[in-house]
Amino acid sequence: MAEEDKSTTSLPAPSEPLQVSGSQSGAHQPSQSTAEENNRSDLISRARIFLRSSQIQSQDVLAKRRFLLDKGLNENEIELLLRELPPQLPRVPPRTYPQPLPSGLLTLLVGLARLLTWVAGGSAALLLLYHKVLLPRIVRTAEARKSLKMHQINLLQKLNVSLQSFKETQTQCYAPLPRPVPHKEHSTFASCHGLLDVLKESETQNLKVNQLPQITLLRCAWEDFRALPGCADSNPRTEELFQVLESRIPWLVSDEGLAFERTLWDVLSTTPVFKELISQDSLEGASAHVRWVYVPPEPVVPTAFISSLDSLSKAISTFQYPTTSSPYQYTLQAMTEFTGYISSNLYTPYRPPSIPGTIASSIEPADEMKKEIRALKGLVLNR
Repeated sequence: MAEEDKSTTSLPAPSEPLQVSGSQSGAHQPSQSTAEENNRSDLISRARIFLRSSQIQSQDVLAKRRFLLDKGLNENEIELLLRELPPQLPRVPPRTYPQPLPSGLLTLLVGLARLLTWVAGGSAALLLLYHKVLLPRIVRTAEARKSLKMHQINLLQKLNVSLQSFKETQTQCYAPLPRPVPHKEHSTFASCHGLLDVLKESETQNLKVNQLPQITLLRCAWEDFRALPGCADSNPRTEELFQVLESRIPWLVSDEGLAFERTLWDVLSTTPVFKELISQDSLEGASAHVRWVYVPPEPVVPTAFISSLDSLSKAISTFQYPTTSSPYQYTLQAMTEFTGYISSNLYTPYRPPSIPGTIASSIEPADEMKKEIRALKGLVLNR
């Protein structure tokens, strides 16, 4: 207590607000102001002791300020008292730890056991369904596919064997038949021995130049070159052969003719009836040495089968039918005419007969005959 009184008397700050508050009260007598100042200083000292107590220091500042205002202190005094207090550290909350939760291991184990039971039961059900329903169908489907594949393989093998036997039989049957002659000329152009003859034949058949056979044109050009004076024993070069063609056929100089000349060159260089000869007297390039020779194809010897067919066709062409009439020839002719007549009147519209007592219609005998034919046809078809 002595220390608190000493601190209250030594601090000048509380005395100043007391003088101010005393001055504000408006007391004019010195004795009254001294008593009030003593009461005020006592109130401030008690408030200072109250604020420095250990229990109050931890309280809220607003609560302290409200309590001091209720006790009669003003705002300035409360502010000065609060400034005199030592700085307070932040309040540490009490160490309260939550209570540990009860162990859920048993619940977890129970749930895990249930989950495993469900998984095992579902797996067993799925396996049972697979073995009882799905597996037999899958096995049957696989066996059916395998049998179908084996059947198709057997059919393909039989087809290959039949095709091989057919090929062998065809080879044996076609052996006596004549082989097609490659690059054979048509009979109408084979007799031509010049380009003029070919042009006359094309005019007769109304053919254009590009429609004429290329081998015939080249052969006739080769023969026309050898028909020139001084060229009977010589073979033409490529330029000379095409010059003969262009001199006889001016159309070859046109654009379409140049394209046709390229076709002629391809035929000349690829057809085996025209062979290349390299002359030894020329010293120019390799292209100048080439000369063309026409080698006619060898005649095809007819086989025994073709000879027999030719003799049979000649015998049939010279055969004469006997002129003696058969006793059934007239009957056969009459039945043939009757059948034709029935066929021609097959879809003729029907006309109903006339009713007695009505006006007689002009029915011709041909109509009556048609009706009889229809009746006869119906009897024949209904049998």
